Amino acid sequence: MDSLTHALTGAVIGDAIAGQKFGQKAMLIGAFAANIPDLDVLVTNLFNPVDALFVHRGFSHSFLLMILGSAALAYLLNKRFSKRLNFTNWWLLILIPWFSHLSMDIFNTYGTAIFAPFSNTRVSIDSMAIIDLNLLIILLFSLLGIFLTKRMPRFKRFLSVASLSAVIIYFVAGVLIKAAVEREVKSYLSKNDVGYNRIYSTPVPLTNLAWMVLVEDSASFRVSYINVPKNQIYRHFYIKKVSVKLDCPVLEEKLVDFSKGFYAVKHDDGKIFFTDLRFSTLAGAPQNSPVLSIEINPNSCKASRNHPKRDINLKNAAALYRRLLLDK
Repeated sequence: MDSLTHALTGAVIGDAIAGQKFGQKAMLIGAFAANIPDLDVLVTNLFNPVDALFVHRGFSHSFLLMILGSAALAYLLNKRFSKRLNFTNWWLLILIPWFSHLSMDIFNTYGTAIFAPFSNTRVSIDSMAIIDLNLLIILLFSLLGIFLTKRMPRFKRFLSVASLSAVIIYFVAGVLIKAAVEREVKSYLSKNDVGYNRIYSTPVPLTNLAWMVLVEDSASFRVSYINVPKNQIYRHFYIKKVSVKLDCPVLEEKLVDFSKGFYAVKHDDGKIFFTDLRFSTLAGAPQNSPVLSIEINPNSCKASRNHPKRDINLKNAAALYRRLLLDK
């Protein structure tokens, strides 16, 4: 998830854990702790662009580092500030927001190595966009309510717990919507006698009410954008499969592995452009407006990452919600 979502979630958790004892400082500490894993972005520039894909959300997002790191921070904070909170309070205040970060990230497309260093498997449920406007609204109203009820400690604590429950319900709803979308797609393919190898689905940025579905066969990817409230396909196109064909087997293997085989390749001006199709844009086709695209020089095997194009702007957001809620 994005840093703001993590910070807001951590703030609500911080208030629920230690708000009565530590006041608004608990919210600040929770917000900070919830963003600790993403400090790995400070070192990703030290790696080549392909290896950096695996460094981000690698060991920094593991359960092992979470347990050891939160305990170490709690020990240091308890030695310095032990009047209001004991070690257990400090540990929970760091641990639970940190855990919320890892838990939320596994619902995204990118993949999270929560079992590192024991396993390099990147867990991804693919049911939540990295930026979800609906979730942000829930969290913002939750924090507003917490601030407005700061002189009513019991009700404020109830509101914190209720807010976190709403967040959990929203994530569960995303998983259920994903299952329903894939079930409908499989039913459609079966009725129309369309063969396929794999299906991949993920919500578009900002909402879980619109989804991108990739249907892979031996020659191409069928890409469909689905309006969930109206059960309609509002954009559909094909992407022909093209092999990478690099004289850099290690680089090629890493890219294919990271994308889980859902990728497009374009040869242009002596260079190769590798696009991970799993990352949906708000508008346009992923191969023309890619979120994750790697430019490769086939002669030197040097790679560079192009700037992501999520197409997230007010115009596209308004068009999306108009299509979802108003257009017939």
